[in-house]
Amino acid sequence: MNTIRLCVGAACALTLLYTAPAGAATVKGVISTPKKAGAPEAIKVTKDHAICGAKPLTKEEMLVSGAGGLKNAVVIIEGAGKAAPGKGGIAQQGGRFEPHVITLPAKSKLEIKNNDGISHNFHSFGFENDPVNFSQPGEMKVKVVDKGFDYPEVIKIQCDIHEWMNAWIVVSDESAVAVTGADGSFSIANIKPGNYTVKVWHEKLGEVTQKVTVKDGDNQVNVALGK
Repeated sequence: MNTIRLCVGAACALTLLYTAPAGAATVKGVISTPKKAGAPEAIKVTKDHAICGAKPLTKEEMLVSGAGGLKNAVVIIEGAGKAAPGKGGIAQQGGRFEPHVITLPAKSKLEIKNNDGISHNFHSFGFENDPVNFSQPGEMKVKVVDKGFDYPEVIKIQCDIHEWMNAWIVVSDESAVAVTGADGSFSIANIKPGNYTVKVWHEKLGEVTQKVTVKDGDNQVNVALGK
């Protein structure tokens, strides 16, 4: 096994481990943090308790596993291919947006589902993209939006009716994109061997980039965010 160690300043350490060739290249690994997040902070539900307060709600901005894996980090391999426009989805469910972080190819449509049967609001806050802002009554179970996600950027989403409801949409024109799971892991397959820039974004710990070389077989990228 060949090991290449790469440093990304004081806030991030990245290690790329290359194993034996095994056909098409795959980049996988774990995004972690040495920060101790502790138990997620409870959310105070101020209205619509029958729906939004049916189950305890906690903040999702800093979810760290026992081993330090960071959930909801976005990994992008820049230059691996352009993403074709498609359709993504997000739901208003149980007084929160599900999932908390999604990725969306540029110029795609977004399907917003109201699974709660009460009035919600969908409000996007971007700089490159026009804002999207509409109310979604309980009887409007599905709303498809085809504007407001044309250019790559990180967009915050919130419900103006339920102030604790928020989410993030990472719009990208890159095809090699993943969101980390509860243990901080990710996997991106079908990458052509070559030199790329890996970008990692997290809503609390910011963004880092690093150039890497991807070879045939499995390539593991482990990134630690935060001091």
